[in-house]
Amino acid sequence: MSRKILGLDIRKNSVSAVVVVSSIKGDEVEAFYHSSWKVNGEEHTADQIRALQTIVENIDLSEVECVASFPAELASYRNIQVPFKETRKIKQVLQFELEPTMPLPIDQAVIDFQNISHPKQHEQTCILAAVIEKEKLDKFISDLKSVKLNPQVATISGYSIAMVIAKQASSPNQFLVVDVYDNRATLFAISSGQIQTIRSIVFSHSLTRPAESICKGVVQTASAVEDILGIEFLPEIVFITGPETDKSDFKEEIAGSLELAVKSVDLIQDTGIHLKEFVDQSWIPEQMDNALALAIAESSGSHGLNFHRRQFAAKKHWNAYRKDIIQTAILAGIILCLLLLNLFYDFYSMSREIAGLESQISTIYKKAFPDSAIEDTFVQQRQMRVEVDEMKNQFTTQGSTGKDLRSIDILNEISGVLPKEMDIELDNLVIGPDNVTIAGDTATFNSVDEMKNLLEKGNFFQKVTISSANSDKTGKRISFKLKLDI
Repeated sequence: MSRKILGLDIRKNSVSAVVVVSSIKGDEVEAFYHSSWKVNGEEHTADQIRALQTIVENIDLSEVECVASFPAELASYRNIQVPFKETRKIKQVLQFELEPTMPLPIDQAVIDFQNISHPKQHEQTCILAAVIEKEKLDKFISDLKSVKLNPQVATISGYSIAMVIAKQASSPNQFLVVDVYDNRATLFAISSGQIQTIRSIVFSHSLTRPAESICKGVVQTASAVEDILGIEFLPEIVFITGPETDKSDFKEEIAGSLELAVKSVDLIQDTGIHLKEFVDQSWIPEQMDNALALAIAESSGSHGLNFHRRQFAAKKHWNAYRKDIIQTAILAGIILCLLLLNLFYDFYSMSREIAGLESQISTIYKKAFPDSAIEDTFVQQRQMRVEVDEMKNQFTTQGSTGKDLRSIDILNEISGVLPKEMDIELDNLVIGPDNVTIAGDTATFNSVDEMKNLLEKGNFFQKVTISSANSDKTGKRISFKLKLDI
């Protein structure tokens, strides 16, 4: 599943746009655009709108996710510490912590922040907060919406490029990123992969050389990091981005003054993102890298300052995943229908099976109780259970002794004690609560005595009495009757 991301870097005198398609195969720049103009006083909105309209008309923005940046000088930045780590609590107290140093009333401002992790901070949490006037942010969003662009991220210019460089494995532990445009520069101090502080400076081309102003800003920023955050900050390199910063004398002047390495940013080369071939356009890193960094940060899931977080939360990612969500919903609906159909079929089959069983129960009941008028199958089943239980109790009462001996146990004892070789035929057995009476015939009187002795030696019978022993009518067999006391 691929994503199409539009990075928009909007300045007072330029607009840069880059469309990146992010997929399993990697990221690819699908389209880009840059437009710049000379600013006459404060009126630059019309030029911005025209540039944005050109982007919308000439670039395929269907199902695109928009991330945008506004000029960094519109916001102010503060480093503060709070005595807890929970984001919810930080949000609750942040405006009160910032209010004494705010240049405008708190209800007219939009605030966002990022945590800065330090190994020595213990219970304190270091915060980098950024504040922008709500009216200016609303105008920025309104201008974008006027050309049907609704950004899910609105951040400051240069912030995303600093984040992208900070996340690269080849980057040093401590360095600075300087974003230069027109007569302004924004400095980002990075340590341990985190943006520690942000400073925005202004310089006059007529009074001082831009390189000189930037060098002073670098020194002041490094000193501020050590003073405010209490960490040693010794940058190894300065990354520079922005129009006209690729001039060798500009970089050499900064490097010579700071005695630090200075490198121009080229994200296409540094990140390995594929750039399609464009016949009528030339890719200039100094113009396009900030817009590209916005798309890269969104694609990689790097979350930082976002002043449009709450406003966009309800619609986030809908445009990007609308087709997939609809297809998934349709598939889920089909599966649900199949499950319901299967459920109804199982219910129907079970109902038929239950009806068949009830019919069998009713048939058996009517055969067993032909005179009964009961029609309810459940009642019929209960009555048959009662009748069966009564028969079991009756059989147990009639066929057992008071000493919990079953008839089968007594028969087993008699057959086990008397040897198979004895000529005995039993024709009567009466089991009472305390004794058992057996009657039959055998070959001789001695056999009767032997039976008596063998039964007395068994485990069940305490005493065996010969009630009678007489010759039968033929004179060949001896009829006997024995009483066996249990």
